[in-house]
Amino acid sequence: MPSPKYKPYLDGQGGVKIGLSPISESKWLEIDDKFIDEIHLKKELLETNRNEVLQIVEGCEGEQNEVLESILNNLKKFHSENFKISKDSVYIESTNDLYKLNQFKNPIELASLLVQEDLVLMSPKKDKFYLEAASLSAPSHWSLTEKFSKSLMDLHEGVPGYKEDIGERVNEIFKKLPADRILERYNWSIYDDPKLFQPVHSKPFVEFRDTNPSKLFLRVERQTIRKLPIHETVLFTIRVYVDPIESILNDKHALTSLKKAVENLSEPMKKYKSIDQFEKSLVIWLTKKLNNVESKISK
Repeated sequence: MPSPKYKPYLDGQGGVKIGLSPISESKWLEIDDKFIDEIHLKKELLETNRNEVLQIVEGCEGEQNEVLESILNNLKKFHSENFKISKDSVYIESTNDLYKLNQFKNPIELASLLVQEDLVLMSPKKDKFYLEAASLSAPSHWSLTEKFSKSLMDLHEGVPGYKEDIGERVNEIFKKLPADRILERYNWSIYDDPKLFQPVHSKPFVEFRDTNPSKLFLRVERQTIRKLPIHETVLFTIRVYVDPIESILNDKHALTSLKKAVENLSEPMKKYKSIDQFEKSLVIWLTKKLNNVESKISK
């Protein structure tokens, strides 16, 4: 079983933090062996759950076109092995899809079908940023229809410590972000279901069906932000990675760090992440697996 690509819990810290780091343009969009399956999921959800995965305010066509242009430029420069892009069309080798650039009423819909990342457009108004367009196929226990058009601060309503500790600083980062700079951050949680599409509507917590630690999954979000130079809108991307928790069974550092990170979460954050439902059994399980690894090392 392959080890997870990203392990943001390795610092052993719990709670909410900004954790932004600069990245190069070449590292912005990630394409891997899950591309075909995840693009198929996006197409399927646009057919069956369109309002849940695509929301757009009227009058933001310019911003959407700027998103599409930024993505096309990146794919042409760094992922040309999978994309053939001309002045009026784009062809995807791996899925055999051919799209006209003016094929969709909303350019962000086409943009979303070219990348595995979810796309969220945050527009500046009176020193705040508001969600004005989004394609979201991998929500982590939140609903686009409920969050649509809300401010950055209101989007994180209910997240323990966000408003008090980092909300204003994040808004300032959005305001001052240069157009030539891309930032990334990660967050993590633990789920009982590996599905990417997990919207939740107005629930104080999510009740897990199976809290057997060996059946749980590590869910990591890789998020990036960049400012579009013409409209000064911030494009927020989200890529979700899901791995069985057993994928770290032979990794002493990961087992130790995850155990520490779970224990270091505040009680409100444990409840927010629904980890309080299985914390004790998970810590016992992680301790047992860690002892097994240490025993193998000592032999």
